[in-house]
Amino acid sequence: MKFALYYYDACPFCQRVLRVLPDLKVEVEKRNVLTNAGYRQQQYAATGRTTVPVLRLEDESGKESWMFESADIIRFLQAQ
Repeated sequence: MKFALYYYDACPFCQRVLRVLPDLKVEVEKRNVLTNAGYRQQQYAATGRTTVPVLRLEDESGKESWMFESADIIRFLQAQ
């Protein structure tokens, strides 16, 4: 499974998730929605929302799902 975190630096909830990433045993691609408008557009097209943080999950078949809420994202990634 592939993971991508959509975030921006000034967001305190994003920082909460970003702080735990180095301690995790999973690789998470970081996608800053303020420095790359394409990421923001991709997120909005898929979810209808622009709020961050949001974790994009992609399984082996290419099916994607999205997870909002920093605490849920942290718990999910720690369980991987």
